[in-house]
Amino acid sequence: MSGLSEQLVGEWTLVSWSGIDANGERVFHGGAQPSGELIYLESGRMAVQIQHDGRKRFGSTDWSAGENDERSAAYATYNAYCGTFSLPEPGVIVHHVELAIHPDHPGTDKRREFELEGDELTLRTQDVETPKGPATSELVWRRRA
Repeated sequence: MSGLSEQLVGEWTLVSWSGIDANGERVFHGGAQPSGELIYLESGRMAVQIQHDGRKRFGSTDWSAGENDERSAAYATYNAYCGTFSLPEPGVIVHHVELAIHPDHPGTDKRREFELEGDELTLRTQDVETPKGPATSELVWRRRA
């Protein structure tokens, strides 16, 4: 494992997830306070989970709870996947997806530009579709103590 990989190893908590749309306006993907966890392991494995703020509850912990529209909204406001990671070039990390909440994501690679400054990790992803069109996507993570 390279020195940079060793610096990424650990648990990270989502601080913010935002971007800029085509009109130059800041957008907050996942709402004002999304929450998430990102883990990089020494073995080269990784996992991430992100949920939008304000997710509506079903009122039951039963797996069959919720009407179809409620389940659809729950799916649309949560993202999770795991797999391995690599650092193919400076400032780039690739998540090699093996399992994911989205059924078409396993087998894909998610390329992220990144900056690591102390205990803060910034990942820049592909654009995210918003009601006003595509917007950039930047996730800021803080290392868990």
